[in-house]
Order: sequence, then C-alpha cells, then structure tokens
Amino acid sequence: MNANWTPARIYNLYRIVIAVVLLASFYLSDRMIGQHLPWLFETTVTAYLILTLASSAADYAHTLRKPAWTQPLALVIDVLVLGLVVHSNGGLEGGLAVLLLVNVAAGNILLRGRLGFLIAALATLTAMFEQFYFATQTGDRDPFQLTEAGLLGIAFFMVSLIIQQIASRLERSEVIAARQRVAIQRLEALNQQIVARMRTGVMVFDDDHRVLQSNPSADGYFARAMAGQHLPKALVERHQRWRGAPHLVPAPLRLSRQSPEVNARFADLDTGHEALTLVFLEDTARIAQEAQQLNLASLGRLSATLAHEIRNPLSAISQAAELLDEDGASSEDARLLAIIRNHVQRVNGIISDVLDLSRRPRGQAARFPVATALEELAAGWYQRGIARDRLRIEHHDDALEIRFDRSQFLQVVDNLIGNAFDHGGEACRVTVDYGQHPRTGLPWVAVRDNGPGVSDTAAAHLFEPFYTTSDRGNGLGLYVCRQLCEANQATLDHEPTRPGARFVITCAHPDRQFQ
Repeated sequence: MNANWTPARIYNLYRIVIAVVLLASFYLSDRMIGQHLPWLFETTVTAYLILTLASSAADYAHTLRKPAWTQPLALVIDVLVLGLVVHSNGGLEGGLAVLLLVNVAAGNILLRGRLGFLIAALATLTAMFEQFYFATQTGDRDPFQLTEAGLLGIAFFMVSLIIQQIASRLERSEVIAARQRVAIQRLEALNQQIVARMRTGVMVFDDDHRVLQSNPSADGYFARAMAGQHLPKALVERHQRWRGAPHLVPAPLRLSRQSPEVNARFADLDTGHEALTLVFLEDTARIAQEAQQLNLASLGRLSATLAHEIRNPLSAISQAAELLDEDGASSEDARLLAIIRNHVQRVNGIISDVLDLSRRPRGQAARFPVATALEELAAGWYQRGIARDRLRIEHHDDALEIRFDRSQFLQVVDNLIGNAFDHGGEACRVTVDYGQHPRTGLPWVAVRDNGPGVSDTAAAHLFEPFYTTSDRGNGLGLYVCRQLCEANQATLDHEPTRPGARFVITCAHPDRQFQ
C-alpha cells in the first residue's frame, strides 16, 4: 500500500463514503431511512459530510500542524453524529447503530489505550440512551430493560479489546521490522563498500549473459560501466565451459589487447527467485607479485648458500688459473686458461645477478612523466657513444604520466635497449615510443629494433630464467625485467614484428593506488 494511505486517511475516506451513501439513500430511495426526524437526519448528515471534506482537505494540504487532541475530538464527534443519525432513523430498531462498531474499531486503532475504551464507552452510552428514550416514547412498562443496548455495549468493548491486542502486536512487529530494515540497510551499505573497494573485479549476470551489477574494478578492465551490457564473448565461452566442467581450472585470458591477463572464476548466486551467476576477475599481475615475494624469499635463502658454496671454489679456480699463467704457459695453455677465466666470470656474474634479484628492495611506485625519464635514459646512452640516429625517442604526449618505481622503470627500459643492441648487430637502430590505449586509458612504453628479430622457438622461452641464445648472456635479463614490471603491477610482452622485435610495457593506470 502507498505510504500516503495512513489509517487516519483511510478512516477519513470511510467517513466521506458513509456520509455520501446516507444522503444518497435519503434522497433516492423514497426516504427509507431517516423517517423518524427527516430534518434532523438531513441536517446532521449534510453537516457531517461538509466537516469530513474540510478535514480531509486540511490533512492533505499539510499547511497546518494539527494538535494532538484533534483526533480524539474527531472520533467523539463521529460517535455523537452517528448517535443523532440513529436517533433520527428511529433508534436501534432502524439498524444504523451497527455503524458505531466501525467508529469503535477506528478509535482503538488510532488512539489506543484508555482513549480507545472511551470511544467504546461513548458508543455504549449512546446505544443505551437511544433504547431508553424510545422505550419511554412507546410506553414500555420497563424502559430499563436494555438488553439490545447491553449486547451492543459488550460488542463495542470486545471489539476495542481485540483491536488493541492486534494493533499492539502489529506495532511490535513494525518495530522489529524497522530494526531489521536498518540492519539490512547497514549490511547492504557495508557490502557495497567492500565490493566497491575490492581489487578483484566482480560482476553479476543472468542466464541471458546480461550484466546486472559490476564493481569499479571490473569496469576498469573494460574501461566502461558494464551494468546493463552483455557479457563479453570470451567470458561467455569461459562460463559455458565452466558449466560443463566446473572442476577444471581455466587458463588466464585477456579481455582486450590492452587489458592485463585476468583469472575468471564463476560461482552460482541463488537469490531465491532467480538464478544468477557471479564472475570474479583477478589481475594475474597482482597474483604474480605476491608469488614473486615468496619466490624472492626462497631465492634469498638459496642465493646465500650459492654464494658460499660456489664462490669459494670459483675463487680457488680463478687463483689457480692466474698462477699457471704467471709460470709462462704455452699459447695452447694460455687459450685454455682464458676459457677457464671467462667461464669463471660468467658463473660469478650469474651468482651476482641472482643475489641482486633476491636482495632487491620493494619498489616505491610514484607518478612521473614518462617523456623526461626516457630522455634521461637516452642521454646516458649517447654519453656511452651510441649515435643519435641509432637510438631515437618518439614523442607523442609529453604530459603522459605513469605510476612506477622510477629507478626500476629505467632499469627495465635500459635492459631492453641493451638487448636490442646486443642482438641486433652493428647496424641496429632502436626506437622507443609511448602512448595511452584509447579504450582502457592504460599508458604503454614500447622498445623496438630493426634487427633479425626473435625466432618462434626462442619467443616461447624469452622470459624463462637462465634461457639465453647468447654465449655472453646468463638468461636472467628479460626474466628480471618482467619481475620488475609485475612488482609495479605492469606487464612486459613481446610482440612479433617484421623486421626486428618489439617489447611493450603496459603500465597500471596512473590514478591507481598500489596496495
């Protein structure tokens, strides 16, 4: 029911309807009612109708604040008016006294307590007066035989008692319901805050794969609000596969070329009246970052053992090679000793890289313009003798900012440039450009060269530790670069291109606060 339809307003409507029905019956039915005193009946009902119309108009106008005594007074007036109507209709024999039951019931709903019983008492007195009056008028021997009026009085008080009991219980139920509603609203607000602040993307969709709700993290993967949209095709396929084999763990997927890899997990949501499905989207970069911290902790313990167990024998081997060389070794022996020294240096370099990786402090991500950082990096290469036509920075948006640990960002890009020069040959030219994906708003930085490129076989193992195609490398460079990117919630990928190779760093949104 509409909240505007309060019990008081419903009772006002009843009063108007009763007054209209009584007048219509008086004028249109050959005056079947009000025969005893027609002028009193007509005057009373007409005045009552005007009064109830004015009261209803004032109630809806909200212009005046009604005092607390207006409601009891109105109910008392109703009993008196109906008493006059019953009197003008010929007393209790006319049958209109039953209308007093409605007044008594309304009085106990609207007033309650002693005031409710007061209305019942007034209605009882009215019925007794009418029976006593008409008994004296008709010449009854004993006008004090008030059987009918007494029964009506008992009915009035029983109605009062029952209505008050029912109203009291309803009131307690309303209080409990109000408390539960407040608790539910608080819980709903809490759930909304939790879901909105979750780093995991959450979407709810129906059987037609229409998204009903989504949190900001999920919207961020698509760079638009997903509520009301159709579930992307990739997720629809994953959902159908999950329905067929819910125990299988699906591989990560990219929702778009620019978005990071995400894990999609599904769960049924039974609301009781419709079957919905939840999908949780979790950035694999964050998961990898947490796994990386565990790996680095294990690697730190392993590297300490390696440093002790391997470097001591290496030092002995290196020292022995130097002693043999001092004794005037032959040319053949000198060649063999050079091989020993080179491999000792290589193993020692691997140990140093592993130690540096395990001891690397956690990055302090901050916003900075990508253009100035790249110019600073290029200036360092120029100072090392690289010609300007071999390393070029392509400027697109000098105001573009990224959120990254600056030193780690420079280390990653510097390593990618160095790899390009090492594998591209003497004529290799390297270009570094940057920009922002138009749909997702994520900034990116790309390093490409015009060298021979990366073979399909090597591309499958590029980021594996200790995998290298160079005699001078140790296979940790690209692995470390990807680890640094993941530590800053960025991704590093190789994109095949002809000629040469292209490595792309896709950064997190600069407004995103890392946790």
